[in-house]
Amino acid sequence: MTSASIRAGAGALGLPAADVDSVVSGSLAADAVLMGLPFDAGVTGVPGQRHGPEIFRKLSPGHDWSVTHDGALGGLIDPLTGGPVLAGRRVFDLGDLGAVPIDPRVGRAAYYRALTGLTERLAGVGTIPLFVGGDHSLSAPVATGLAAVHGPVRVVCFDAHCDFSIRPMPALTDITHGDFLGHLLGAGVVAGAELYGVRTYLPASCGPLPPALRCAYAYGFPEPADHVDDTDDLDEPHDEPTYLSVDLDVIDPTEFPATGHPEVGGYRLRELLAAVEHVCRTRRVVAVDIVEALQDDRENRATSATISALVMSCLRALLDDHQGRARGR
Repeated sequence: MTSASIRAGAGALGLPAADVDSVVSGSLAADAVLMGLPFDAGVTGVPGQRHGPEIFRKLSPGHDWSVTHDGALGGLIDPLTGGPVLAGRRVFDLGDLGAVPIDPRVGRAAYYRALTGLTERLAGVGTIPLFVGGDHSLSAPVATGLAAVHGPVRVVCFDAHCDFSIRPMPALTDITHGDFLGHLLGAGVVAGAELYGVRTYLPASCGPLPPALRCAYAYGFPEPADHVDDTDDLDEPHDEPTYLSVDLDVIDPTEFPATGHPEVGGYRLRELLAAVEHVCRTRRVVAVDIVEALQDDRENRATSATISALVMSCLRALLDDHQGRARGR
């Protein structure tokens, strides 16, 4: 019998659902939590990213977990390793921050403030939040909340675009999904940022890039698989708090077309999964986001499957060892 605050099987991926307050108050211990961010007021192009959490939840596979009274998971085995999946770990779906459609009385500033505060509270109790967006501007309030607990964080971002500009952005409400890193670096919220998968040009008016921001896999770089395997930055363990951000447009549009700004020549999904798993195993990852999925009735099932695969890969790399046995953090 599970605790009254835990609803077994009610979350995405068949995970138990729980209330935000029970986790941030510390009354319910959680190794990691899922949370949807149905918000796309930071986009400069095609909207619809607010439907990302809804698509993920409706069509994600319902894994047949067993759940103890305090929320510990069991019941799944990885047939490739023979080991258990997330055994003994406590991972809860906390629902969405807001709903679709967002109440028009809730402006960007209010939403960003709420997300910053929520992230700070989750980080303060030692849980790892995995956010499903939503547009990429949401990474800015998440990083701001993380920095309030951990100090300046390092961002490892998989993205087809650089998402940087030198234009003045003193407040969160000045940012967009295409330039939020400029605000974070200027505000001292992040210690540095590494972008992988970048394959578009940056207008000269947005630069120059600061030394703290490094981009790789632009035009002329090797194939994504070789790049991931050979990049020293990904191979070296890092102890500094790291925020992993995945913009789904990093995937080649032949595999993932349901995004607002697709760019040819991207990663294959299996390459992206290998890369994010490697980051989660070698860095001290304190939060993850997966953003920029676009509503497209023809692609929703594939969109959910892609997000589901990324979420499970991150959870297992963060909370299980490479053989499927639960590890300590």
